Amino acid sequence: MKRIEDRIRVLIAEKGMTLLQLAIKSNITEATLHAILNRNDAKYSQLDRIAKSLSVSVAYLTGESEIPTFNNVHEPQAGYVILKTEDVLDMQKQIIDLQKRLLSEQ
Repeated sequence: MKRIEDRIRVLIAEKGMTLLQLAIKSNITEATLHAILNRNDAKYSQLDRIAKSLSVSVAYLTGESEIPTFNNVHEPQAGYVILKTEDVLDMQKQIIDLQKRLLSEQ
């Protein structure tokens, strides 16, 4: 089972959903969803919305992965930066040191 159509149909059956419910949940028209299923062709943004609605990864929908979800992998939201805890603590120490120097100069 490698086709997008097959995976989507199995997932909606497992979740007890209809194609219309999936279309509404993923903010895609029902006609577009049918076109995606019949042609096995979709834009990444559409696959991303469908995957999120079905709680799976796009890689799983496209057959690139046999693992439905990656629970420990989170893509950062636009405008956010992921920092290591050690880096944050180091920056906080630098801020405290700068504050101390500024206060001692007054």
